[in-house]
Amino acid sequence: MLSLYNSLNRKKEAFKPIGSARVGIYSCGPTVYGRVHIGNLRAFLLPDLLQRVLRYIEHVDVDWVMNITDIDDKMIAKSQLEYDKLNPVEALERLADKYEELFLQDLEKIGIKRDDISHLPRATDFVVEMQSIIKGLLSSNIAYVQNGSIFFSIERYQKSGKKYGKLIDLNFSSKSRVTHDQDQKDGVADFALWKAKKPNEPYWDFKLDDTNYPGRPGWHIECSAMSTKFLGDTFDIHTGGVDLKFPHHENEIAQCGGSQANYYLHNEHLTVESEKMAKSTGNVMSIEDVKDPMAFRYLVMSAHYRSQMDFGSKDLAGAHERLRRLRTYTDQLMLARPGQLPEKDETKAVEQFNVEFKHALEDDMNTPKALAALSIIESKVYSLDAREAMRLVDSVFGLNMVNDTPLHDDILEAIDSYTQARTDKDFKKSDELRKNILEKYGLVAADTAIGTLVSRH
Repeated sequence: MLSLYNSLNRKKEAFKPIGSARVGIYSCGPTVYGRVHIGNLRAFLLPDLLQRVLRYIEHVDVDWVMNITDIDDKMIAKSQLEYDKLNPVEALERLADKYEELFLQDLEKIGIKRDDISHLPRATDFVVEMQSIIKGLLSSNIAYVQNGSIFFSIERYQKSGKKYGKLIDLNFSSKSRVTHDQDQKDGVADFALWKAKKPNEPYWDFKLDDTNYPGRPGWHIECSAMSTKFLGDTFDIHTGGVDLKFPHHENEIAQCGGSQANYYLHNEHLTVESEKMAKSTGNVMSIEDVKDPMAFRYLVMSAHYRSQMDFGSKDLAGAHERLRRLRTYTDQLMLARPGQLPEKDETKAVEQFNVEFKHALEDDMNTPKALAALSIIESKVYSLDAREAMRLVDSVFGLNMVNDTPLHDDILEAIDSYTQARTDKDFKKSDELRKNILEKYGLVAADTAIGTLVSRH
């Protein structure tokens, strides 16, 4: 049974889905005003891993929703800078189109395909839904209008009997990020649901009774509206980086009346050479800066999602080499000749691996321990059940190691010639044939207890 660390209760809990067939996951996606950095990508790899683990352990289908934030202060400023000849709405759309496409390309590089995500809603397509939630908060006297903007009142919310601070302990007497959310509000912790129109900014009409409040939505209301739209008032799992616990996820919960997802999963920060990634230090990196993006994926998976992870050149080089060895072993199993691999491993090593691999993932997706279990079989066991074990590893970790396209007859003949030369102890000839197999076909021939096995170079 899968257990997950739930930020709501701050402990590991057995995962109990709402329904028996499908699990709903909502992830806070990017604000598309620039290229995402590798720290952002770690956060997006968490729900990808999660949906793979759910399918493997719980045998359920997954609805994964990741929003695209296509309006905020930074987006407006950059859209006006890059598309100053267009009207504000068109400029915003053009900027969003550009960077959403780059974002999807970056996801593809780290093994997340567009089709892996059930829904990728854009915030500006759901303004009506946001306004509906805001109207409900106004009617229940939790929200208030001030100077054309609409704010959520933390004081009123708490007086209604609801707890604000489910994910993190809060001290409203100290200054915090939430104080900068919007000016001209009643309470220091209050946050904007709707921001009054400013000159040359995109805006939407918002009619309340006989009054129109032209403006745009606040950041937090976006995710409440989109999660509700696609997954319902209550859904299974919400994911995001630890920096989103407060105020973003806390505000989402409050806007939804005190409950939203049953489980909140948060990944820790990624540092670069032991320093926090920041423009001021000049260490912000995109996946374009990484030679082997799948090695980055492996590196992320080699650290537990709740532990801080450091990204350095040595770490990446180590991940690249480790993945190279895994690819070699997987290739050898997948490209073996029909009948070459015995059906089962008689040493029971594969059986032991399967047990340890599953137990590790059941324990709050302990990926380092699951990967460590590979030492039981890697480059030691060559059998059909070992091949299936590596299919399983690849399906869970998404490393794209499995490629079992059959080898052409001319390649098989070359391998047979090499094997025969080795049998005849004609090592000069076998070395030449081995070199030819590498240069002509890009395959590395290796001698094993069950004969010649090949892997891609």
